[in-house]
Amino acid sequence: MNIYKITVSLIYLIFSSCGKENPNLELNRLFSDGMVLQRNSTVPIWGNAMAGENVNVKASWGIDHFTTADSNGSWKIFIETQKEGGPFNIEVGSAEEKIVISDVYLGEVWLAAGQSNMEMNFSYCCNTTDSSENELNNADYSNIRMFNVKKNYLLNPTDQIEGSWIKAEKDQIKDFSAVAYFFAKNIRNKLNIPLGIIHSSWGGSDIESWISKKSLNNLEQKGMVFNWEQKQMDEYQQSINWFSNFPSIKLPSGGFDLMLGTYTHKIDPTIQYNSFFLDKWRKLNLNDSQYAQTLNNFKDWKKISFPNNLKRIFPNDDFQGVIILKKLFEISDLSSNYVFKIDESSLGWAGEMREYDIYINGIKIWSTFGDDSNQTYHDKLGKNFKEKYKSYPFQLSLLQEFSKSLFKKGENEIGIRVYGAGEIGTMYLENDKQIINLNEDWHYRISAEEFRQTGNYSYPYLNYYLYDNDNIDFSKRPKLSSFGFSTPRSIFNGMVNPLVPYAIKGVLWYQGENNAFRHQEYESLFRTLILDWRNLWGEEFPFYYVQIAPYFNYYNTNALLREAQRKILDIPKTGMVVTLDIGEHYDIHPSNKHDVGYRLAQLALKNEYGFPIVATGPMYDSIKIKDDKAYIFFKPLESGLVLKNVKKTQFEIAGNDKKYYSARASVIKDYIQVSSSQVKKPQFVRYAWSDTASATLFNEEGFPASSFSSE
Repeated sequence: MNIYKITVSLIYLIFSSCGKENPNLELNRLFSDGMVLQRNSTVPIWGNAMAGENVNVKASWGIDHFTTADSNGSWKIFIETQKEGGPFNIEVGSAEEKIVISDVYLGEVWLAAGQSNMEMNFSYCCNTTDSSENELNNADYSNIRMFNVKKNYLLNPTDQIEGSWIKAEKDQIKDFSAVAYFFAKNIRNKLNIPLGIIHSSWGGSDIESWISKKSLNNLEQKGMVFNWEQKQMDEYQQSINWFSNFPSIKLPSGGFDLMLGTYTHKIDPTIQYNSFFLDKWRKLNLNDSQYAQTLNNFKDWKKISFPNNLKRIFPNDDFQGVIILKKLFEISDLSSNYVFKIDESSLGWAGEMREYDIYINGIKIWSTFGDDSNQTYHDKLGKNFKEKYKSYPFQLSLLQEFSKSLFKKGENEIGIRVYGAGEIGTMYLENDKQIINLNEDWHYRISAEEFRQTGNYSYPYLNYYLYDNDNIDFSKRPKLSSFGFSTPRSIFNGMVNPLVPYAIKGVLWYQGENNAFRHQEYESLFRTLILDWRNLWGEEFPFYYVQIAPYFNYYNTNALLREAQRKILDIPKTGMVVTLDIGEHYDIHPSNKHDVGYRLAQLALKNEYGFPIVATGPMYDSIKIKDDKAYIFFKPLESGLVLKNVKKTQFEIAGNDKKYYSARASVIKDYIQVSSSQVKKPQFVRYAWSDTASATLFNEEGFPASSFSSE
């Protein structure tokens, strides 16, 4: 009888599981062990079940509700939460299944989103936060929980999400957003309640990637075009068709982060990145090893001269891949070694020129990634980055001594294999008696090309397609079109839509650097994003954001982007953190994440939790002109004005011609008097109006004023 019962049970289990790829009863991944629900609120819990099936939700603080799944199997139940506390259990059940969620807390829930400065966590080695080692060793906040949303970009919205809740403890804090962590730490220390942070960020993302299609369509009707529909899809399919004719290989990404030996290895622990690039890359045949040797046929290759940007080998400047360069030159003197120099070859942002290898007379003699006997290039660069490579785009001047034994009198050959698409500057060889100009009469052959296809985020892998013959008509290659995380709405679809409508207190936003070159659009886009998210959640929640910090970007657009961000403050329940005093001249990623999180927390503590504190610095309100002086007034001040540098005030003044001159400035009660001997009839004033301007104007609590222009 017992054997019979066991057999029947096994048969039941086998057949009941047939055809079920997933359980009948499912929850959104946000609803999992360790989660935090918004306190004193009505919060939704949702998921899927069999169509028409009854679903029951019981919470251990005394809640018991049920609903019925609709015809698509979707269900949603709203439950009431009480004051902060925990841990609690939540039981979700149907007729045949039950899911128990444990270690649940009631507290405050915030959504932290944006690009790299919000994304950066404690595991970054080169752009880490202040006092990170101390935080990593001493963090012990078990009631601060963070849900890290896994990166995902999609053409269409999804309800599915990947991620898990983790505790802010020393063994896990390295995976937190540093800004979000410091925000949560300051809130928790003041309120002593559980904190939940849902973290959804993507470094290098544009703001339009975070906005829904519906809201972007509304902007399109106003003349802003963000649609990624049939035309782009057709171009993308043409790109796919082109590359389908060539063999491909999959390589780990070799971008700027790898060259610096930074965080990328954390993404996929199965990849030994350094080993790959230092061992396998040098031996890797991207179908170009035959061209590294001295061959006579390269004279039939196309010609190029330097300095030049290798992207220009295609009419639309969209090349990214591997090029073989070769040149013949004459040597008349072998009395001493030669110095080889490439002057300021651009690495570009994110490492466009990722590697190059140099061959003399068919022998590989140098590589950016070093060789078995020398220290690796990325180690050298990573060690000296802060001191030596401080421009944008990052510049690298190669100065390398080559032995005279590598050369012969008369005709010699130099070959360079370039991986990337950066700028190559002037080149020459020099010894005590001879200078050889190497800028003219180069021949090149395209060897491989990178193409990123749509789908789930595959980083850190990239696909390279190999051009395996000399008869390819590149004039027929289509303009590369790809779908990625910069595509409008793509990140929203994969990383925001699945969060709606999980109950949140408010949003923390740190983004803008990627839109600095399109600052004219940013104000409209930012307003749209805030309205978009509030409409989706059905609530006018607080929206606190960070103004971008000073950094050198060549184009002097940062002040214009900061101004667009400042103007957003007229939207109700918004607040802005100013970072003019904590930027880093040559780094888009300032290391001080502590003060950013602290200032975000001050905004929340004052506006949401009623603390009688000063949370922001002076904000420009208006200008008045009298005689040869301008008077700057600020929105109601809660603290006195402090001007810390009277010699270089960062104030500028102009007349009707809008030619600005450095100005004297002084504090008079609650306003600033500005003047210049070069401007007799002032009309306009601006403050901290440059890419790298540092704050000089503060309040007595040490919060900096925002940059502004009175135009």
